[in-house]
Amino acid sequence: MKQLENKVAIITGGAGSIGKTTAKLFLEEGAKVLLVDISETQLNKVASELGSKNVAYYVADASKAIEVDGYVNEAVKLFGKIDVFFNNAGIEGVVKPIVDYPEEVFDQVMAVNVKAYG
Repeated sequence: MKQLENKVAIITGGAGSIGKTTAKLFLEEGAKVLLVDISETQLNKVASELGSKNVAYYVADASKAIEVDGYVNEAVKLFGKIDVFFNNAGIEGVVKPIVDYPEEVFDQVMAVNVKAYG
């Protein structure tokens, strides 16, 4: 029996390389996977490359609670439950001295990397 047989996973940051690689492994181990990211183009590409009937995607920003509710509800609608959350979404921001660091970039980095829901 596969380790994730009949399990459902949500992977945020699903359009990136870590999300894609994790999804591939989860699918190989029997899971159903909902990929979440902010780029529909990239999500569609990754889902197509994975080539499984057990993968779907949802466009959302993990730092916004209302959007998290959306992908949680979508996972339950598609797959009936959720067993695993892989909260992988993250951004780097910019490299600058702290005195030159834009406040809006700092706020965005903190919202995605620290505050993100899930």
